[in-house]
Amino acid sequence: MSKKIHYLFKNYFEIAAFSMGLLLLVLMDPEAANGPSLCLFDQLGIKFCPGDGLGHAIAFIFEGEFYKSFNSNALGGPAIVILVGRIGYLLHQKLIANKTIKI
Repeated sequence: MSKKIHYLFKNYFEIAAFSMGLLLLVLMDPEAANGPSLCLFDQLGIKFCPGDGLGHAIAFIFEGEFYKSFNSNALGGPAIVILVGRIGYLLHQKLIANKTIKI
C-alpha cells in the first residue's frame, strides 16, 4: 500500500495539483470579497505583489469577462495557456509516451 501511494504521489502529484488548481479557479467567484493574502511580499509589508489578482483574472476568463480579467492581471490568459500546456505535456509523458498506467 505504501509503495502504491508513493508511486502515485511521485508520478501524478503535479498533474493533480495543477488540475485541481484550475478546477478551483473555475468554481471561484471572482467578485467575492478578498480573503487573507497569500503573497509573500504582502506578508513582509511590501505593497507590490507581482501575482496580485492572477487568480481573479483566471476566474474572470472562465466566466467570459475578459475586460475584468485584464484589469485584474494581464497575465491571466498566458497563465491558463501555460498551465493547460503543462498538464497536457505531463499527461502525454505519463500515459501515452511511456505507457505507464500502473494503478
